[in-house]
Amino acid sequence: MAEDKLQQSLAILNPIRTVDLRDKTGNFEAILQGLLSDLETPNTLSVLLCEQIAESIFWMRRHVEDKELILLEATAEKIDKAQSGFSSDRAYTAEDIKQVLLGDETLKQKINDELKRASFNSTSTSFDGCRAKAFVSCAKEIRIADDLIQRQMLNIRHLQKSLDAIDIKSRIIKRMDLELERIERD
Repeated sequence: MAEDKLQQSLAILNPIRTVDLRDKTGNFEAILQGLLSDLETPNTLSVLLCEQIAESIFWMRRHVEDKELILLEATAEKIDKAQSGFSSDRAYTAEDIKQVLLGDETLKQKINDELKRASFNSTSTSFDGCRAKAFVSCAKEIRIADDLIQRQMLNIRHLQKSLDAIDIKSRIIKRMDLELERIERD
């Protein structure tokens, strides 16, 4: 049944698409198909609203990833800068920082040890200190990303209200038809 509604929704959407995302991961299409399959009675307007909601969700996710990457890169940069006086052949990457944040205590301890040995040139003597300095240094970029995320959240809320209004309208009409039928029968 849900597959039929999805096919019906896609048949309505394909000729009138307004969003043309070149998403090689397929995330946008997965979000869109999930939303379309949830429609009780697909019609042109509800399908277009679902497409817009899917786009907003896609961009919100992208902005969250960008925000995370900004902080990871800035942290790696601060750690490498703190070690600049120490002869280290290891340059930390955003992926290394992500591993520490995901719980790699061994790597965190290694970074902390290297920072302590290099502390004669820097005031950053710990991973957490470098992360805090990185946050301060890229606060403007993080705020911009947060604003973009917030804007997508507001878009989703407004589009969802519109979609709910369309859905409620059809339910009210159906309910009124049933009431009229019952009154005529009585």
